[in-house]
Amino acid sequence: LSHAMTKFESEEVFKNLNEALNAFTPDERQELVKKVNAVFEFQVRKNDQGKEKEIVQVWHADVKSKGQVKNGSAQAADVTIYLTDADMVALTTGDLSGARAFLSNRVQLKGPMMLAMKLDVIFRSLGMGPVKGSENDIGYDGFESSFLVLQIVEYLNALTEEERKAEVAKVRGVFLLIVKSPKGNEKAIWMIDMKHGLGQVKKGRIEGVKPDLTIELKDKDFVDLFMGKTNAQKAFLTGRVKAKGPVMLGVKLDNMMRETQDRIGFFSSRL
Repeated sequence: LSHAMTKFESEEVFKNLNEALNAFTPDERQELVKKVNAVFEFQVRKNDQGKEKEIVQVWHADVKSKGQVKNGSAQAADVTIYLTDADMVALTTGDLSGARAFLSNRVQLKGPMMLAMKLDVIFRSLGMGPVKGSENDIGYDGFESSFLVLQIVEYLNALTEEERKAEVAKVRGVFLLIVKSPKGNEKAIWMIDMKHGLGQVKKGRIEGVKPDLTIELKDKDFVDLFMGKTNAQKAFLTGRVKAKGPVMLGVKLDNMMRETQDRIGFFSSRL
């Protein structure tokens, strides 16, 4: 009886998600599946009305083969997300971004964080989720590096003013990142200024600021470097990473990326 009385606002959210997917043409649906390539399971909890215990409802989104949303558990989920009913709604209305949700520990996760971050891709494709604002303007569609750069932004935002000043004093460099798509026909450009003021990260170039070190590499190589799958020194020596400027500054950037992981646990499950 109490289950029937407790209404989940998420029910409407998942209904709308499925209707939006069904409105896609076959080609549009296939394009989204290709971009995301994952099955998500959502364990959504809410306090039972009149009682102190929580009840849980489960939905899953198959954006790996079919592009559909259904009630119940997934047979083989790539990512399982645990969150409240209110936060599920906030994710789709744009009041809460995936990045901030994971950073603030409002969302628990089982599975690769990189895949979980693609929730924002799904929501935006369906006309939901965060509106294009300063936080999302950091990314380039189709570049997984976008998620990593966003996490550097979130890392800096998580620091106090004194901590940011200390980080700038430690790094003392301006980095221009030129990241190439897998085929090399597209480029994503970011500038990370860890030399002036409190530090900043910008999509494109920062007007009036010259880079001390320009780094050019492929999207996958940047992801592998950030995740610690590739040794930075070896990547430079083998030509997977091209640098113009003092290479030792690259070590400081690498150290900052490690600190980003340590601080916000970007690549680990939150369970």
